Amino acid sequence: MKTSRSILIFYLLLFGCTTTGIPDKQALNQIDFGPPEKLRICIYKDVTVSDKQAEEIIVALQEEFAHFGLEIEVPWIKAWKRPAFGGDEIINNFVSCPLDSPCDRLLALVGRSFKDFLWGMIMPEIHGAVENISMTKGFSVAEIGSFNQMLSMSSAPRIAIHETYHLLGCEHGLNSKPCYEKIAQLKRIARKSRLAGRDFFPSVTLDKKILISRRDVEKKLEPFKSNTLSCEIISNKN
Repeated sequence: MKTSRSILIFYLLLFGCTTTGIPDKQALNQIDFGPPEKLRICIYKDVTVSDKQAEEIIVALQEEFAHFGLEIEVPWIKAWKRPAFGGDEIINNFVSCPLDSPCDRLLALVGRSFKDFLWGMIMPEIHGAVENISMTKGFSVAEIGSFNQMLSMSSAPRIAIHETYHLLGCEHGLNSKPCYEKIAQLKRIARKSRLAGRDFFPSVTLDKKILISRRDVEKKLEPFKSNTLSCEIISNKN
C-alpha cells in the first residue's frame, strides 16, 4: 500500500486553512443550479457518538446544501468502531468501507476520547479529512470537548459541513465561487446520469476526472486499499 500521505490532503486543522470559501450570496444567486438532485450520504457513527449528535449534524447538512438544490438523504447509519487514533490511520481504514448502493458518499462521525483531550491540550488537532483519490469517503469529528476545539469556536455540524464540501470536490481557498460552480456542474452530470439509468451522484477528482459510478470509485481506490485493514462495523442501525 502506498503511504498514507499520498491519499490525504484535505485535513481540517485548527490553525491551518479551514475554509472552502467565504460564503458569497451574489455568486450563489448568479449560478444556475438547476432542479433539485439527491445526494445520499451513508453514515458510520462511532459508538461514542449519540443519536442526538448525529441528528444535529444531519439536519445542519440538509439546511446548508438546500441552498444549492441538493437534498441530503441518509439511507442508513451503521455503528462503527474508530479504528485508530490518528487521522491518516482512520482514513486508510475507512477507504476499505464499501461504497454500495444506495450510497453516494460515506461519512464517518468520529467520537472523542480522553487521549484526544490530552493531545488537544498541546497540539493542533485534525477535525476531519477526505481521501483525495475519489473524493467520496471521509470523516468528521462529531464531539467537541478538547481545549483546542473550544478555542477554535467550531462546532461538530460546521466541521461536517466543511468535509461534505470536500466530498463534492471543493478545495481550500477564500473564493467560494469555484466551489459553487463545481456543485452546479456535478448536479448537471448527476441529472444526465440518472436519466441514463445510473443511480449514483458523481464525484470529481483532483485531476478533474468525473467518476460516474460506484464501480469507477472502487476501481480508483483499489490500489490504495490495504489487505490488512477492514471496515470496523459493529452493527446496523436503520
